Amino acid sequence: MLNKPGRYVEKRKDKEGGTPSCPLLTIGADTDKLCMQENCAWYVKSYKVCSVYLLGHNAAIDIKVKQQAQKR
Repeated sequence: MLNKPGRYVEKRKDKEGGTPSCPLLTIGADTDKLCMQENCAWYVKSYKVCSVYLLGHNAAIDIKVKQQAQKR
């Protein structure tokens, strides 16, 4: 189901190519909180990406498949 989710990590990194911001810690904060990566329970080491982004990516794919099925 996953189509190389690691490629989305590059889009979330800051301009210098550093650590991406955490989607969970940043909610309600005035500034972005950095991802703790390997020290975080939501981080998937095998894909080198946050599982929250994986869940969102999978949900987007599911929606796209359902929309294409409705068009047929």
